[in-house]
Amino acid sequence: MDWMSKVYGGSEAVEIVGMDAKAGTAELRLRVDSHHIGSGGVLDEGLVATIADNWTSYLLLAQGEALCPGALPLSVSTSLTVRSLRRINPGATVAIDCCVPNVASLKPFVTATFRDATAPETVYAVASHTKERKDLANANL
Repeated sequence: MDWMSKVYGGSEAVEIVGMDAKAGTAELRLRVDSHHIGSGGVLDEGLVATIADNWTSYLLLAQGEALCPGALPLSVSTSLTVRSLRRINPGATVAIDCCVPNVASLKPFVTATFRDATAPETVYAVASHTKERKDLANANL
């Protein structure tokens, strides 16, 4: 078992509910257990960052390919910001709404809002993730 699985319950804990690459939207689900909760009883910000980084990257890559086939992929994160906002209990189901509000931008970003699945006005955490295009195949590394 890898460290992420040990600490956060692994990526198998996140379920993809739906995604529309052209519109730049995705919805994920997470059933919270005690390993997902950090100090203060809020979603662990490492978990929020990991989900935001991994899953919004997939959305940005899919959207880039859908809108600009053959363009350089959005491959380099330039900013990742997370904030846990309120207490959560084990057993809660969180709907994670991801949206690319600046679809046509050269440096698109994604917002991820972690809401209670049964009471969407309850927001547990928010994240934003910005990426840029870089030609990794021809980069001087």
